[in-house]
Amino acid sequence: MKVCLFVAVALLTLASSEAVRGITIPINLGPPGTLATDTTISFSDLNGNGLVGQNLSVDFVFTSSEFVRLFTVTTDFSVLMTLQTSSSIPLGVFLHGTGYLIDSLGNALEAPETLASASSSNGSMSVALLPTVGRPLDFYGVHLDLTFPTNPAVVTEGQFRLLSNTGPFGSGPGLPADIVPDTGSTAILLGLGFFGIILVTHCLEQNVRRHY
Repeated sequence: MKVCLFVAVALLTLASSEAVRGITIPINLGPPGTLATDTTISFSDLNGNGLVGQNLSVDFVFTSSEFVRLFTVTTDFSVLMTLQTSSSIPLGVFLHGTGYLIDSLGNALEAPETLASASSSNGSMSVALLPTVGRPLDFYGVHLDLTFPTNPAVVTEGQFRLLSNTGPFGSGPGLPADIVPDTGSTAILLGLGFFGIILVTHCLEQNVRRHY
């Protein structure tokens, strides 16, 4: 009887361990055809998880077959995940791991990148993926392989954030094929236009003076 009980507990523990090794979190990007530079979406799928040094694979998958398009102009782009914990003071510990963008089939679009990591004074922890893929590019989700720190706190809230500091990204479908940086041609054309206006005005003034 004791042996059976031990086996049952062991199997339950193994099943629980398998369950926390990987999780898929759906992300609703909102209306398609939207351009943005900063989008934050809250999630609760990791709430209640303790910080016990565990490894966890997280797949953020965009719902409704939507995708994010990085344009040529979107050069400084990052994907951030922040976990708020039950601690109200600095944890003094960090999340670590690697990550990459994925296509519509869940395949990696780049080699795994080491995540940047930060810990805030309010008890939150963040990681950031800075993709090095070429642009333009469409991706359908983000895969993270995380190692949690050891701390008595538990996760109480999560945030998924897309951030660009150099130009917009888009939520597709219904997007332009690409957006390229302004190379200065617009400024040149405006300058030529103003120069033309000044030149015409000068010529008119000269003609008026000659007439009188």
